[in-house]
Amino acid sequence: MAFDFDPLFGKALDAGLKAAQPGGQAAQDWIRESARANAGALRAIAEGVATRQISRETGAMLLDESGRALQSEAAALAVTVKAAAQAAVDAFLGTLLGGLKTALKLAL
Repeated sequence: MAFDFDPLFGKALDAGLKAAQPGGQAAQDWIRESARANAGALRAIAEGVATRQISRETGAMLLDESGRALQSEAAALAVTVKAAAQAAVDAFLGTLLGGLKTALKLAL
């Protein structure tokens, strides 16, 4: 009995990709929402510096502060993305190894 690896590999790949989608979507959503939420403030800082209503030093401080806020938000997102990546690897390997074990049992 010949063993066809390609369908099993395809099934495992599909399982891994499906498991990764929630984390990838969460990252995309976060980037969009964060960009929209912060666009006004960042634009105001840039325009304030450009029109000299805000000093360069104050503008730099405000940009740094905004950057730190985004980094702390991104840390929470990183947990979600890491969990999705782990789920993807687990789904891929679980499906692949399960299929290989079944094939070996049938071959023996």
